[in-house]
Amino acid sequence: MHQHTATIGSGCHSHPDCPPESLSLPSCKSLILLAPRLISATINAGAGVIKKTFDGSLKEKDCCHPHHEDCCHPHHEDCCHIPETHCPDQCVGVVHWHGCVGDTLQHHLQVTNTGKEARTFTLEATPFPCTDKKVTVTPASKKLAPGETLKSVISFTIPEELAGSTFSVAVKIQGKYEQYLKLILCVKPRQHCCTVVEQGEIPKRIKAHHWYHHFQCEEPCFEAIPENRVNKPGAKRESN
Repeated sequence: MHQHTATIGSGCHSHPDCPPESLSLPSCKSLILLAPRLISATINAGAGVIKKTFDGSLKEKDCCHPHHEDCCHPHHEDCCHIPETHCPDQCVGVVHWHGCVGDTLQHHLQVTNTGKEARTFTLEATPFPCTDKKVTVTPASKKLAPGETLKSVISFTIPEELAGSTFSVAVKIQGKYEQYLKLILCVKPRQHCCTVVEQGEIPKRIKAHHWYHHFQCEEPCFEAIPENRVNKPGAKRESN
């Protein structure tokens, strides 16, 4: 009985005894020789890479995929570049506050536990420089189950001693690790709460006519208020 073993990439149509669109199973001998053939192919390929490396004929894009024209890695990276990841920024955001002494400012902060275990989250505010003043965080702590959210309100009423200055503080977010929300407060200086008005006779302006008139005219800047414009209750009007 004749046995025919099909090779990769070729069908059985070349053999007269093989029915159309059918493949024969590999022989036991081929299976036994599979491991040595793989080792031999690896050695031969390695020898070729070593030879091309020393004679300068090996291209950088061939180091990973010698049988492909285009390398799978981005052009700005080496072909055999080891991928890296970067740590996220510890600062989750920046809030800018502007106000005057006596103003109350607020900001909402929402923290969600995306971990797999329940954990207590604490929100702690740092004091303003050179003072013991802090923003108020309500609520400041809560134990969160996985997927649960803590919703807090950050509020602060600007005191007199912070007038005319700019400050930077933070609200620490402490759970499995620590992050922080940055707050920048710009306080306007205290202004005088008094306006002084001085009024006498109605001012007048001098208005020039065209040059061919050869004279000027004088007119009041404002309309005078009649003294009897407002009648007092119960007062009688004079008859002519």
